[in-house]
Amino acid sequence: ELPHLARLLGNRLRGREQELERYGIAVLWQVEQDLELLERRHHVAAAYRNQLRKPREFVQAAYEIRTAAMLAPIVDELELEPRVGTRKCDLKCAFGDRSVFIEVTTREDPFPWTRPEWNEMRRTGRAVDAQVRARATVERPYDRTTADHEVETREVSATKEIRDLIQDKLRQLPENQLTVLVVGSQSVHCLDIELALFGDERSQMRSPGLIFREALPNGIFAIADEKLGGSKLSAVVWMKLAPRFSDIRVHSRLFTNPRARRPMPPDIEDALVRVFDRRAVLMRELERVQPIILERYRPERMVLFGSMVDTSGEHIHSASDIDLFLVKSTPARYTDRVGEVLDLVEPRVGFNVIVYTPEELAAAEREGNFFVREEILGRGQVLFP
Repeated sequence: ELPHLARLLGNRLRGREQELERYGIAVLWQVEQDLELLERRHHVAAAYRNQLRKPREFVQAAYEIRTAAMLAPIVDELELEPRVGTRKCDLKCAFGDRSVFIEVTTREDPFPWTRPEWNEMRRTGRAVDAQVRARATVERPYDRTTADHEVETREVSATKEIRDLIQDKLRQLPENQLTVLVVGSQSVHCLDIELALFGDERSQMRSPGLIFREALPNGIFAIADEKLGGSKLSAVVWMKLAPRFSDIRVHSRLFTNPRARRPMPPDIEDALVRVFDRRAVLMRELERVQPIILERYRPERMVLFGSMVDTSGEHIHSASDIDLFLVKSTPARYTDRVGEVLDLVEPRVGFNVIVYTPEELAAAEREGNFFVREEILGRGQVLFP
């Protein structure tokens, strides 16, 4: 049932069913589909044979294969394990006459916290405490809190561990080239990557209800180059493969380095955004359609709901879309209202719109409609008025 995996692993697939199944059948199917795409487009699938045959490297291989498969449709050429001095990196992609060198790595984080809000978030998949910003505040050299302030710290922060990982992988990337590091995470949150790149955030409760936040200059993209060599990186991608039933949801974000020696050219950055940063793509589309709706459809109310409300982008995945709720006084039937909006905006991404009249909204609230009350009005973001 997995012909490409079976062909690469041969007899080694036998007897490993239970071991491979612990990654989830969805992961196996994703790897199989990605191998098929790579074989069809660039004939590079067989290059992953040795890595896939090593039990401890299967997840690492899955992230590398997924990265290559995501890039394959948009690049002109794809080369695996190109030489970089005395070393190799994972991928070299050609965009016309320009090349981008890409290194992929993964880390597994045991996520040691036991705070109730984190347990609730992991159980439900929703952020339940807006004030929780990271698992650790800052590493010791940057921790200037006193006994008067109740701020949780660890001897080594989560973000330092990520910075150390990035520094280690920097050695495998070439000098003075366009470079991207993909950090695949099974448990690491996007916020941890963002803080590791741009700097930790120290929080203090100055008084009830008043939280003081300070950004610290200890990120890869912020520390002086002679200490970390972060300017060697053009960009970093955070990626998380999340099995869901028989499918894989790919969560990813692109972070470009403002201090890079070789900044990403706008056309290549735009291509990488379309591949790796669904949140940025959706935000661009929302910025485009919002004035069209307000000026030409003239709703009385506009609410953004769904995964786009999550500002971290943690829950946005490659198939996420824009969900809008509009209120407008109109005699048109429901389906005609939706059609009018879609005809106006001509959406370029997945776009769901709900249009209620003020009377229908009042009735939904009066009847206790859970979806309207909790998902739209409770968690939604009011865009207008």
